[in-house]
Amino acid sequence: MSSRSPAPPETPAETAYKLDRAVLRAIHTCQPVLCDGKQHHLRAMGAQVLGGGVSSVIYLMGDATPRQPSEITFLEHA
Repeated sequence: MSSRSPAPPETPAETAYKLDRAVLRAIHTCQPVLCDGKQHHLRAMGAQVLGGGVSSVIYLMGDATPRQPSEITFLEHA
């Protein structure tokens, strides 16, 4: 029997990358998301290099307020 070692923990950069991919998928598929307890659709996502990393910002349909990806919750699909 071979023993498997547990997968190494995800780095913050990997976590941010996965979230950015999920945001882009939600934009391209018009997947609704929750923000401030209300359902919205995402309009756009922007990114900029800050120091040694990349910072993302998202915009909701009908709202010019820039938001962080961590402020939204993805709705589950049945």
